[in-house]
Amino acid sequence: MNGLNKILSLFLMLGIFFTSFSQAKYCPEKMLLLQKYQSKNYSNAIGYIDTVLSQCPDQNDDSYFWHVCGFINLDIFKYLENKSHGSETKLKAADCFIKSMNLDVEGQYSERNIKALDYISTNYYNDAVTILQKFAVNNREDAVSYYNSYKRLKRIAHPDYDFAEKDVDFYYGIGMLFKMSYENDKHANKDLLDSCISYFNKSLKIEPNQYSANYNLGIMYHNLGVDIIMDELDIDADLEMVILMQEQAVNYFSKSLPYLKKVYEMKPKEVSIVQGIAAVYYSLNDMVKHVEYMNILKDLESVSPVNENN
Repeated sequence: MNGLNKILSLFLMLGIFFTSFSQAKYCPEKMLLLQKYQSKNYSNAIGYIDTVLSQCPDQNDDSYFWHVCGFINLDIFKYLENKSHGSETKLKAADCFIKSMNLDVEGQYSERNIKALDYISTNYYNDAVTILQKFAVNNREDAVSYYNSYKRLKRIAHPDYDFAEKDVDFYYGIGMLFKMSYENDKHANKDLLDSCISYFNKSLKIEPNQYSANYNLGIMYHNLGVDIIMDELDIDADLEMVILMQEQAVNYFSKSLPYLKKVYEMKPKEVSIVQGIAAVYYSLNDMVKHVEYMNILKDLESVSPVNENN
């Protein structure tokens, strides 16, 4: 049965191939390229692509030629490279399928080109998500690159595709990787802070009521203000520097408050949130509000664990 399937597959591809002869000048090198591919001699096949283009320049404008080239590269990625992350061959395959789509005015290979791009884009997406799931902080830039490649290819295959749900999750996830990298060494990785905040905000722009991004931004801004006072302000700093640093700290505390109050509306019985708001008001020297939230905190902490979960 497998042998019959291979024969049928061969006749199908050859049928498509000979159909292309009516659309473009006959190219014997193209036939040899297909034979190499059909025999799964992928390495020789990919090396022969340039020979075809050299001997038959008109193939550069042939949608079927680029369709075949796409599958040659894709099969090398699958079977010789074992789907390695960051494969250049995978990217070349995508470029070939895109060329085929652009040249295929009659849509003869459209369905197969789109399916191939779907496969490649999904592979890029999975690579990006794997980095997030493993908390591989050193590969955060790769995750961004893979995700951007996923979106680019998916958008070509499906121009109306809605990325909102995946964007929310990815932007939050990559924001967390930048946050973890920053917190591992705040002084050495200070330049990562802006990226962390930017990705959290990208996530919130799509879904403003997302709990985790709001919470993390609230805590981060508060901690940044505390760090200025505790770590960055020298004991013997002059008065002008003290005033400047205090203003920066107050700015961070003020930025923290809207995010923490947002999550407080979502989870008013969450002790850590109330503690954070009380701490921010204390840092802002708003003692009235500080006492208000300390009293709320006291009431929450007095509730038994059984009632607290109700």
